[in-house]
Amino acid sequence: MKNLSTTLFIILIGLCLTHTVSSEKCIQYLNPLNSKENRVFDCLMASPAQKRQLPTPPASDNMFNVQFNCLVNDKALCSKVENVFVTAGRFITATLNLKAVISVNATFLNFCEVNIAPGIDCNNPNKVILGAAGPAMVIPYKDETADKVRLYPQALYKQLGLPSHPQFGPNEIMAVFNSAANYWFEGDPLPMPERQADMLLVVTHELIHGLGFTTAWDDLFGINALTPVIAGITDDDASSKAPGGVIPKEPNAPAGSSLQFLELIFDKFMILTADGIQMTTQTDELNKFQIDVQNIKSEEQLVQAFMASPQYKVAQGLFQKATTSGSMGFKTISGDVVILETSLLPFQSSSSIGHVDFATYKNSSDFLMVFRSPTATLGQMMATAGSIDTYGPIGPLLRGILQSMGYEIKDKYVPPVELPSAKFPNKEPFAIKPVPDDVNEGTNNKKMSNNGRINSPIGINVLIIALACILVTLFM
Repeated sequence: MKNLSTTLFIILIGLCLTHTVSSEKCIQYLNPLNSKENRVFDCLMASPAQKRQLPTPPASDNMFNVQFNCLVNDKALCSKVENVFVTAGRFITATLNLKAVISVNATFLNFCEVNIAPGIDCNNPNKVILGAAGPAMVIPYKDETADKVRLYPQALYKQLGLPSHPQFGPNEIMAVFNSAANYWFEGDPLPMPERQADMLLVVTHELIHGLGFTTAWDDLFGINALTPVIAGITDDDASSKAPGGVIPKEPNAPAGSSLQFLELIFDKFMILTADGIQMTTQTDELNKFQIDVQNIKSEEQLVQAFMASPQYKVAQGLFQKATTSGSMGFKTISGDVVILETSLLPFQSSSSIGHVDFATYKNSSDFLMVFRSPTATLGQMMATAGSIDTYGPIGPLLRGILQSMGYEIKDKYVPPVELPSAKFPNKEPFAIKPVPDDVNEGTNNKKMSNNGRINSPIGINVLIIALACILVTLFM
């Protein structure tokens, strides 16, 4: 939320020997604030002895198992934040009929002290990154009805209950939150001061991103061209990125091998609202771009080759639509079209597409996944929307999105907790406007984003050191 990312943060620990190797690609992300820092590798199938034993949920009303790591010297604050994750997990569990536990690795630390986001003015209260969260791994799964492989967040993949599956990582969702940000907690004084954020609303929003409310479509090369994620050109080196710097080759890639654009399961349901064209058909069009990966020496060479291809014009046209209000939507299996956020100029990787349209849904029961955070509590937002006893924080359209992706929705919603702040509704939660120079910046602390644009190889190394105490064995 407010610059929270749904791109994942995962620390690569290592790979175990396996009996079966899949030719499909899995993707792990190395930096929650930059989706370009990812690792593409062959999925390694789990043997019977390596099948992961699922942890027992802490309570029947909470299917989220949270490993919380607090790296600040304030036990009271640490306790407050940890309790928020429990409450958020209960709200989501009250909505989704989860078949497998969702493991979350959450860390609370000062971003400025570990230099996770260099270039940000830590002394400017109008430019505070709250954190980052997202799927800890995405796994390819073939949609037999469409004969197409898409990437599934591990949290959703586990719900499928498949007898054979790739080796899972230790967590479904990774999250880091900035202890230097100004958070409000249930029980704090009301009204909420300007530029504070309700931690519960922040965490709930980000956990939904971690479950898979995120898109692969982005301007990957910064050339005003929208494409899904690229796979098929990187090797098994943990430091490799796709794209970024020199493009490493797959060791056994034959001459003539080409790259591939891959969608996330979310993208299967995306449409162009003007004519109802599915975005997946645009992926098919982009995949007509062919280049021999053995001849790629650098990202620049790849970019130049793409810009010289007919597919570049397709990607340019999609980029323009991504900055045209109301041009893209998510069509649920029930036929509802949820308008996605495409009104931001210029295009913002930290906010565009990966949220619902702000103007349409900010005052509705589907407020949770707008890109800006309100100056209101989660309880107040539900009270204003009239959803306390009907939908809770997860509105009917968001439920439709999650169900379309593959999650099962419970027949009846029973509020898991009572939020006292709901008794004091805030009728104008978005009355405070962003400061002028932050209106379209991903670093505005009144925004929620699903992937930042901060490139920080040094910062991520420092963070890895800071989080060394939380490493766990990758495979059980």
